[in-house]
Amino acid sequence: MSSPAPDDVGRALSALADADADIDDRPGARPPAEVVADARDAFQSLSSAARFLSDGGELTLRRAVGEAARRGNHDCARSGRALLADLDRLHVALADAADGSNRDSRAAEGRPRDPDHFRSGRTTVFSGGVEPSDR
Repeated sequence: MSSPAPDDVGRALSALADADADIDDRPGARPPAEVVADARDAFQSLSSAARFLSDGGELTLRRAVGEAARRGNHDCARSGRALLADLDRLHVALADAADGSNRDSRAAEGRPRDPDHFRSGRTTVFSGGVEPSDR
């Protein structure tokens, strides 16, 4: 699973931050409650969730949650936020799994974790400036 495009993230953040934004101004915009219900249904199976995400559903859901909150539809916003929290946990879990598999493959090949990584500086002392400068 890839990360969202920076432009999509920027648009999502702008939509969430703009209290005057109206979701209905965009072509094909749907009511927030409908978007949240579709997201809930999509996450009932892995294949439908993948289709939902590949069709830009995460960005649409984030916009719908913001719009629902602005319109005072707190139940819809709360439900959408719960779905987004699940989605965020999924992103973290997938990133951790990918990082773990990369770490395991490097170890199996006998390569260090990071060839440019500095070794521990256990004997390095950082003084608070109270030692003489000729030391």
